[in-house]
Amino acid sequence: MKRSTRRNLVRYTAYAVVVGGLLAYSTQLTLGYEWHWVTFFQKWLPLLAWGLLYTLGISATALCIALPLGIAVGLARISRDPGARLFGFVYVELIRGTPLLVQVMLWYWVLGTPFRMGEFGAAVCALSCFAASYIAEIVRAGIQSIERGQMEAARSLGLTHFQAMRTIVVPQALRRVLPPLASEFIALVKDSSLASVIAFEELSKRATDIGSREMMPFEPWITAAAMYLVINVILSLGVRTLEHRLGVNHQEQVIR
Repeated sequence: MKRSTRRNLVRYTAYAVVVGGLLAYSTQLTLGYEWHWVTFFQKWLPLLAWGLLYTLGISATALCIALPLGIAVGLARISRDPGARLFGFVYVELIRGTPLLVQVMLWYWVLGTPFRMGEFGAAVCALSCFAASYIAEIVRAGIQSIERGQMEAARSLGLTHFQAMRTIVVPQALRRVLPPLASEFIALVKDSSLASVIAFEELSKRATDIGSREMMPFEPWITAAAMYLVINVILSLGVRTLEHRLGVNHQEQVIR
């Protein structure tokens, strides 16, 4: 691990400790809340750890589906076929124009019930379709960022449009879209918390259950927030390392 990466990790950890300490002190001071950290760690921490594994599992599964789907939609967005371009436009605008929470509920109650998807299937479908719409825009922006002269030069050498895309344009675009694609996985981890509304036993759902069952609202949620923070900081540092190694200064990222 590089020195700058270690320094950033220590800095983020220190920020988290300071914010957590201030939150704990203000809560005890203003509400008179009695903390039960020992009981919580002994009894409920393993359940939250399993919830974190479910969160990572559903996020990774959704990404495996969203990646090829997003690439296909992104290529459709820049296709010379008007029907494919229309499909890509409608898909991206429809998915990005509606909240993910609404899509999760629709997948679970409208589509999941007749097809017996269950909580996991409905959550994966909703997350993968939602992430694919952003991946499609990342792919479209990456390909369109390649200079038009690259394609013209390839065609002048006798390559077909498909051969030029496969051997000239796509390899250059791939180098540019890898960092924002990695960032999409970070967003997907955070978005997976919405699967709790359909009772999928991921991290947020288990934190809610523990808090309501034991009447300790702060301990499980502070721990869950720390788990999300650690995972996302590690992924963020990985993305920064990837960007540094690729030497890419991205100006075409899709902001969420």
